[in-house]
Amino acid sequence: MTGFDTVIMVDWSARSTPSPARRTKDAIYVAEASPNLRFVTYCRTREDATRHLAARLDAALADGRRVLAGFDFPFGYPRGFARALTGEADVFAVWRWLHAAVTDDARNGNNRLDVADRINAQLGGAGPFWSHPVGRTPAHVPFRKPLHQGYPCAERREVETVAKGASTCFQLYGNGAVASQTLLGLPRLQALRERYGAALAVRPFEDRDAPIVLAEVYPSILSVEVKRRQRLGEIIDAAQVRVLAEAFAELDPAHLDALLREGDREEGWIAGLGHEAELVAALR
Repeated sequence: MTGFDTVIMVDWSARSTPSPARRTKDAIYVAEASPNLRFVTYCRTREDATRHLAARLDAALADGRRVLAGFDFPFGYPRGFARALTGEADVFAVWRWLHAAVTDDARNGNNRLDVADRINAQLGGAGPFWSHPVGRTPAHVPFRKPLHQGYPCAERREVETVAKGASTCFQLYGNGAVASQTLLGLPRLQALRERYGAALAVRPFEDRDAPIVLAEVYPSILSVEVKRRQRLGEIIDAAQVRVLAEAFAELDPAHLDALLREGDREEGWIAGLGHEAELVAALR
């Protein structure tokens, strides 16, 4: 089982209120590519996005189609983080912990800053999570980046030292920050794991074949090609996931299966990193 009938790519968002009714940047976009159908859906809230994804996955399962779903936030943390937080060196222990700790309502109201504060307190100090809005004063989350030492894990995963421009998964706010998206994204992925059970596998942590496969992606690996293919008036976020979905959908099935299995079993990996030339060639 190597091929996928449908590829879905998701540009996630950590907004604390619904996105505007009119399409805008820094919102959630879900691109879908299959042989006879290609479209991008704009979702104003994480709840809307989750429902849309579940509906598309349900439809694929009912039709006997296999789906790859990629999400643009880290699936794991640096080695040592999981054990320090949960007592287990298991990425899914972190997913379960966050699923229990994070609240995220139908209008994007959430407690991610409180959760980061709780984690920092448990890990013994003002960090590793950092940055917060002006006017908020969490006890254990510093406004500026702390000196990263004395923590049970490195500042970055190995993949973030390889991927150009990739941000640390501990910066909560500011340009390039991805920590908030991760804190609000992983509980949603855990909910999908619980919903689909053995029908869903997460690469590269799980080897088993399944009708639904989840993977971490990073649209910036195709930034040049995205800018070249961006349509007139198209929001860049939408263009990123559209092009990424098309590239993965056109990749040789055996090669796609192999690259999805690359990476660390505790920290995770960005699918397609190091294979940019093959992805661009697939588009052409």
